[in-house]
Amino acid sequence: MRQHGPGVLGGALGYLVASAFWGWNIPLTSGLLRALDPFWIAPCRYVIAVVVLGAWVVATGGWRQLATPTPQWRVALLGLCVGAFLVLFNFGLLTSHAITVAAVIAGSPVYVAGIARLMIGSRLERGFLPACALAILGAGIAIYGRARANGGLDLRGGEIFTLLSIVCWTVYSILAQRWFPPAVSQLRRTYLTTLWAIPWLVLFWVIAVATGLAGPPNLTPGPAIWRDLAITAVFCTGVATVAWNTGVGRLGIAAGAMWQNMVPVFAVLISLLFYDVVPLPEQLLGGGVVLLGVIYMQWQRMRRLA
Repeated sequence: MRQHGPGVLGGALGYLVASAFWGWNIPLTSGLLRALDPFWIAPCRYVIAVVVLGAWVVATGGWRQLATPTPQWRVALLGLCVGAFLVLFNFGLLTSHAITVAAVIAGSPVYVAGIARLMIGSRLERGFLPACALAILGAGIAIYGRARANGGLDLRGGEIFTLLSIVCWTVYSILAQRWFPPAVSQLRRTYLTTLWAIPWLVLFWVIAVATGLAGPPNLTPGPAIWRDLAITAVFCTGVATVAWNTGVGRLGIAAGAMWQNMVPVFAVLISLLFYDVVPLPEQLLGGGVVLLGVIYMQWQRMRRLA
């Protein structure tokens, strides 16, 4: 569907908000993982997020908006995609090095373009290939700098789980736009899929405990941990996903893949400003190149609308 200028700007703003909050999520989650198991964090975050999203839906549309306007099995499958994304991503982090995880994520524009082609037959937009090259190059520069500082890449075999998590999130992002009636707001879509992710996340946590991947839950982590958990739930899960779905709905998933490479850029900036973490020169340079790719693709889209 052809987008007008305000739609393009609104979609870009959605992706910007999502990328910024997901970047903030990285240092926040790093702190949470010192006190909470990753498999336990996920359902806790989503329970908090769904309460906030539900209240938001009721405040803006009334109680009837809490009901699903599409078959329940579709919402359940979308919730499974979300839950599988979180579990696979966490498992990827547990079984691989953070640098190699970042290297896998850097290829998101390529994976997403391929999945979108298979699922909905979408063609590459004009400007996608140069923007994709810039995004991957910038991410590569940043990854190289961190790998050089840490003694090189460290392949441990868990990278495939990171790749599968990206597949799950891309499938969710596409189907969340196609399986709801067009008039359904992105807020309502996010609330329903977040709600249905919870039983899956609880099931995955039970399996993790039963297989020894997770221990008993820490129910008294302290006020600071509860505060950070609430922040990640409300902003990095709830608001960010609404913003992301808004971006997908208005600009398409390919543009979102470019913005995903901005997440580590925001993580570095936020860590520098609020957590006293000094970034490497390669991280700053790489972030600038990624941003250039994002701006280039948005400029090409605005040119077509002019």
